[in-house]
Amino acid sequence: MKLLDFKKEKFLAYSFGSSMLIVLLAWLWAFINFYKTGNLLVMHFDSYKGTDFLGNKSDLYSILGISATIILLNFWLSMRVYFKERFLSYLLSAFSVVLSILILIAVFVIISIN
Repeated sequence: MKLLDFKKEKFLAYSFGSSMLIVLLAWLWAFINFYKTGNLLVMHFDSYKGTDFLGNKSDLYSILGISATIILLNFWLSMRVYFKERFLSYLLSAFSVVLSILILIAVFVIISIN
């Protein structure tokens, strides 16, 4: 499927566009808040055990990079199966939006803990 044909499907274009925009927003928000931080970041905090997992800024950026890669992979797969299985294409686009929102929430939580 050509990219021009894919743009005609509004739901898929808006969902993949918004998911990439949300991941870019999360990346920008993380970069702004941790630009000059040289300390370890608290990646996971449990109310019973306390701090479970520490990491660097590169760990947070790698999580964001992996999520962007998954969204791009979903976009490619959605383009490949659009004419065969439209439902799967819609499912991949909806999963991408949910994933990007969850990543944005995770970045907000990591920022609020640190």
